[in-house]
Formats: sequence, C-alpha cells, structure tokens
Amino acid sequence: MKIRLDKAIAEFIPENPAETAELQALWVRMGNCIGNNKSLEPIGIYVPSEKNVAQFHINGLTPEEEKAVPEFIAPYDTDVYCSTCNKTVHVKKGEQIPICCGKLMEILD
Repeated sequence: MKIRLDKAIAEFIPENPAETAELQALWVRMGNCIGNNKSLEPIGIYVPSEKNVAQFHINGLTPEEEKAVPEFIAPYDTDVYCSTCNKTVHVKKGEQIPICCGKLMEILD
C-alpha cells in the first residue's frame, strides 16, 4: 500500500486486491463520511528498521463496533490461504474472505 501526503491530507493507495478490500473495510469502520466519524491515533513509536509496522488505534468506536469483525469481500473469483496453517479456500467475487487461525486469509496472486 502506498501512502501519499499532501499538506494535511493522507492518501492510501492500495496496490493489490487484498489491500483494496482492507482499505474498504477501514473506510466503512472509520465512518464513511456519514454520521459520527472516528479518528486514528498512533500507538507507540514507528521504527522502520525493525518490524516496519505502524499501529493506530481507532478512536470513537462503540462497544458493538469494537466487537464487530469487518467484512472483507473478494474482488474477484480467487483462492485465499492462511499463512499460519496453509489452508486454502476458493471464494467467488462478492463473497466474504474468511478468517482462519485468528486472522484474515490472504488472496493468492
């Protein structure tokens, strides 16, 4: 995923269908410009040379929203796999991408 900064605007640009699905789920969870919007607050520090992961907390979620699992929809007919147990599942366009071993299965490219 590319991130482009322009003054006070941050653009997230997905580079593959899995990132597009994840960005869409984040967009819906953040408020989708309708009703009460949420905000992202950085957690800890970002050190590129270590895990190269930046973490953010979503502020403003209701208790129901915190418990909800976002739906990730397959952008096309594809196989998805679990990087933990190597299970593979075929999903059709528009179907929900399943969760396995506690995390979202990944689209095979």
